[in-house]
Amino acid sequence: MILTVDIGNTHIHLGLFIRGALRKTWSLSSRPQRTSDEYSMLLRGLIGEGMPLVGAIVSSVVPSLELPVAQAIEQEYKAMPMILSEKTPIGIVNGYRHPAEVGMDRLAAVVGGYYFFGAPLLILDFGTAITLEYVAPPKTEGAMPVYMGGAILPGIEMAAQALASGTARLPQIPLTEPERVIGRTTAESIQAGLLHGYYGAIQTLVERAKEEIGQSCDVIATGGDALNLRRHLPFLHAVEPDLTLYGLRQIYGLNYNCPLPPRR
Repeated sequence: MILTVDIGNTHIHLGLFIRGALRKTWSLSSRPQRTSDEYSMLLRGLIGEGMPLVGAIVSSVVPSLELPVAQAIEQEYKAMPMILSEKTPIGIVNGYRHPAEVGMDRLAAVVGGYYFFGAPLLILDFGTAITLEYVAPPKTEGAMPVYMGGAILPGIEMAAQALASGTARLPQIPLTEPERVIGRTTAESIQAGLLHGYYGAIQTLVERAKEEIGQSCDVIATGGDALNLRRHLPFLHAVEPDLTLYGLRQIYGLNYNCPLPPRR
């Protein structure tokens, strides 16, 4: 059993892999004030006590959470987790101009995307922020694929919060599907502007990216909102909600000689 942990700005996602298959997933809210003892109790309640973990891997974009979560895994399951960093071999060349700037969740998603779908590939990740990533195929036989970079924009929930907090009279509203683009109430107008505006922004990002790539390229999606938005993004080839967890598992396997089984 191998535990994968993706620490994001809003949630901590966990996945338990058994014999190369993702058997169970959990989600916790990201709260920097929690101690390692508190995380240990949470892990025990979710995963169980004394589970025989072979190993664990942690990626984090919240530095203050990385240590207490890693300590909790070690004290609860006697497994020193691998911490993903820009120096970790991931089987893909990091082509970012400054490689250390890339979020570890972005790299894990790229590895997961390449494992499932190969390259060239565009990956949309719908999280606290929305990211678009591009993986280029190997230039020569035997070479590694190359992560070329991508684009980042605020997530839909973040945009809704910014609109409410940055204005005097616009409320925070639930982001339900609007019936029309021309809203007849303030709530409908905000829903229409945010959701239809984001559909257009995402489509434009993908179209411009494909123009730059200059060749046929599948587009896949992951993240919490991916399944809900799929019907509005007809260009998507596939949706894999747990892509980052698979990427973490593959990175662990590449470093400890136990990679995921090849895709058929």
